[in-house]
Amino acid sequence: MDQKTKLKIEEIIRVNHAGELGAQDIYNNQIRFCKSEKLKKKLMKISSEEKVHFDFFNEEILKRRVRPTIMSPVWKLAGVAIGAVTTRLGSDYVNACTEAVEEVIVNHYKEQIKYLEKNKIDRNLKSKIVEFCKDEEKHKVNAHLSLEKERVGVKVFKRLTKGFTRVAIEISKKL
Repeated sequence: MDQKTKLKIEEIIRVNHAGELGAQDIYNNQIRFCKSEKLKKKLMKISSEEKVHFDFFNEEILKRRVRPTIMSPVWKLAGVAIGAVTTRLGSDYVNACTEAVEEVIVNHYKEQIKYLEKNKIDRNLKSKIVEFCKDEEKHKVNAHLSLEKERVGVKVFKRLTKGFTRVAIEISKKL
């Protein structure tokens, strides 16, 4: 594997590790502040799936000696804030957050899959990303179907959340 490819693989692992850590922070704080048992149960299921994703990338970070993003403390604070605020705003905002983040993540994972396929490298990493992408798609669809009413505020929130997620991805790739 040449140096350019090695750096790209490290970038993929770093950014995915950061994203799955962020997902854990958001979902765990939504669970923490959630008053609805039904919603809490749903969030716990999603969080347990995201934990599997995080554990894989955390192991890859250690095994391949990839430097994690230096932004982790910032993303942790953001995860706490997003989790707490969306829960306070209600289930539509919790679902809008999930839908928005997962939509961006699904597209992000698809780009990585395309890169790995095109370059015929790291089949194991590719197969895990394919598996996780399917989980994220399922989370996105379920969240969308759970939205009771997509008011203007929810639409604006989704747009902001998608933008924030894209920025976090780009920063975490490099830093």
